[in-house]
Amino acid sequence: MSRRALATADWRTVPCDLCGSADLETLGERSHRVRGRTRDHEMTFTDALCRACGFVCAAKRPDGAFLMAYYRDAHVGHRGGELHFNADARIGTVARYAPPGGRVIEIGANDGAFTALLREAGFDAFGFDPVEADEAAAVTKGYLGADETAPAPGEADAAVAYYVLEHVTDPRAWLCEVARLVKSGGFVILEVPNYETHPEDSLNLEHLLHFTPESLARLARQCGLEPVEAGAGTVAYGQSLVARKREHVAPSLADPGAQDRARAAYEAARKAREARADAARRATQLAADAAETAETPVYLWGANEYAERAAPMLTAHFKTVQVLDKSPSKIGGEFANLPAPVAHPDDTTAVQGAIFLVCSPNWNRQIAEEIGRRANPALAVIDAVTGERL
Repeated sequence: MSRRALATADWRTVPCDLCGSADLETLGERSHRVRGRTRDHEMTFTDALCRACGFVCAAKRPDGAFLMAYYRDAHVGHRGGELHFNADARIGTVARYAPPGGRVIEIGANDGAFTALLREAGFDAFGFDPVEADEAAAVTKGYLGADETAPAPGEADAAVAYYVLEHVTDPRAWLCEVARLVKSGGFVILEVPNYETHPEDSLNLEHLLHFTPESLARLARQCGLEPVEAGAGTVAYGQSLVARKREHVAPSLADPGAQDRARAAYEAARKAREARADAARRATQLAADAAETAETPVYLWGANEYAERAAPMLTAHFKTVQVLDKSPSKIGGEFANLPAPVAHPDDTTAVQGAIFLVCSPNWNRQIAEEIGRRANPALAVIDAVTGERL
């Protein structure tokens, strides 16, 4: 157990975000102790289903001060120089709905990678994000609605927010604020995890809201945004929605069967968690089988949940277990109570006879190829996501 300070929140019960009903059915509870840069943070979720409309959300929400501290200290996102999304698809969507040279605001810009691409494509792009102490030097720091970052209302041709909405405590107020930034007839482009197709990715250690295409469109309509295009997201687990700002927008119709589909998705997520735990056990056993001795160094490439699952199992077999990551905001930090801090992969190029467990669902093949190009060959390269040897 970590001895670092633990930040806790006052989690308060809220009604359904879409219909306001207080008739919520508890599907399950999850608790995570999330390691930040300066302290740990306690994230405790009561996953609930609205019996009235079928929306799935956290029945309790933390206070705003806790969330602000959490995102400044603990949230990292995707950084390290590699794009995790289909950039061409994002640019293409923006280009279909914003005029050449138009004003585009990115909310939750992370390290500013996509904001920079928007500028390269000729748009007048502005991005902001609350995360501190990272490599996102070109991104203004702050939350939507904060005085120091608020763009002028109604000035944007489009506002984009990729994988942000699922994190907020009051989605209707937040999305209405996004719509306020856009001029009449302008567009809001959203991406969020798709709860029905990828429930386990939606039910992660930060997300408070779990959208289906129907519930996302319903929320948009409640905020004066008329859906005009919906489809797959630019990451594997996502969904996208483009909506136009209108003065009058018809409400959504009821979604028959939403409750049954939501329960089925939650059960699928439970099974997916079990499968990921089994994959970590298989990966650990493959490492033990490949090792020459307990002195064989083992590296987990990717400071994420997959590494967290495997690390305690590996320490039962090996004396040297270390996590590698290319993100500057992770390097040097403690991880999963391992003695060695997170290191950059380049720091291990001279190591001979090492075993690597690669922990990135989207990049494991590329990481394995990078390891294969090293002067000192690896003893084994194992996929910690699938539990298979590469």
